[in-house]
Amino acid sequence: MTHAGMATDPGQTEGAPSSAPRRRRARRQLAALAVTAQLALVLAACSQPEEKRSFTVPPDLCGTPVPTAAVDAVLPRSGKTLKTHAPSREVGGTHCRVVVDGTTVFSAISEWQVDPSVRKAARINPYIDLDEHTSADGTYMWSGKGGVRRIPCPVAAKDHPDRNQLFVRVLIYNDKFSDADAAKKLLLAYAKSVADSAACKGLAS
Repeated sequence: MTHAGMATDPGQTEGAPSSAPRRRRARRQLAALAVTAQLALVLAACSQPEEKRSFTVPPDLCGTPVPTAAVDAVLPRSGKTLKTHAPSREVGGTHCRVVVDGTTVFSAISEWQVDPSVRKAARINPYIDLDEHTSADGTYMWSGKGGVRRIPCPVAAKDHPDRNQLFVRVLIYNDKFSDADAAKKLLLAYAKSVADSAACKGLAS
């Protein structure tokens, strides 16, 4: 005897479980695998050692005061020792090297030139792209690797009648560094400090 209530849907074997629960279980398994994979990535990232510094950021560049924030921004994120070295600290003859773990990371320079052109002064700097950034007043140029600025120095210029144009330069040697804003801030901070020095302005009365 055939009972209407026992009819089997086409394509489904009588008594076989529906495929819907199987699909839900599969989705739950895939979701669990995705969560596990994400957790593994997070744990792997956390296991990487953080870069650390053991050195102190100096408040000056070979005797020329510069805000530590401006210096800090161009220094490597890790390192044990930091030293500065300059054979001379005389304005117009300074080449201050900043050395981290035995490697020079940047230099701050003051020098006398004959020509007042910032562009010509920049040509001797291999780390400045002449087409990258130039100030509206034409007194400085900069890039992600440093910059050059012409500054007034009337007192010391009297002792250099043939080469009385004072320029400061910042050269950043780190291949991985390319922050033009940070380079500009360091250049301007260093240039202002040199221009405001007693050597350039004379002793206050």
